[in-house]
Amino acid sequence: MLHEIEDIEQERLRLSRRPSVRDVPPVLCAFDVRTNGEVSELGERVRSVLGPALRLAESQPYEGEDLPVDEIPDWFSAAARGSGVAPPEFAARGAERYAAAVGRGAWDLQEWLYQFDPESEFRGWAWWDLTRAGERQARLWVDTWGESFFACDELRWLLYVSGAAEVEGPILTRSEDWAAAVAA
Repeated sequence: MLHEIEDIEQERLRLSRRPSVRDVPPVLCAFDVRTNGEVSELGERVRSVLGPALRLAESQPYEGEDLPVDEIPDWFSAAARGSGVAPPEFAARGAERYAAAVGRGAWDLQEWLYQFDPESEFRGWAWWDLTRAGERQARLWVDTWGESFFACDELRWLLYVSGAAEVEGPILTRSEDWAAAVAA
């Protein structure tokens, strides 16, 4: 799925503020996320990685060279394959949980960042919102242009290494369900 620069700008804006109900597409996909920590902490971590990744998507030429990683949080970089740095415990546990759930090891940081290339069709989702579904439960909402099946392992990786204990989904759901959800 191609991501236009204007769409990425809107996606980045949704990271910092809850989208308007009038802007919501008819359907969204959701991931139910259980965390051992605070939902707000998980949300902060996810946003702290997605923000720089989306800024790179807006500004970098994705020509096979390494992308700059200065803005990527150190804990996320440390969790990547081959970093040579021990990640914090929450990220290390998340990497283990990701491997158990998906059957794949850690992502290479550059490989993960390249999923955000606006001209590629790798990433089949766009950030919509994160809501609270319980004390240690969150629901991550993504726009998939109505598709129920799409590439999302890079999103699962981000959720797990950000502190998710379990990630279920994607679940195709009506936008009314998002509008009724409690902001995280």
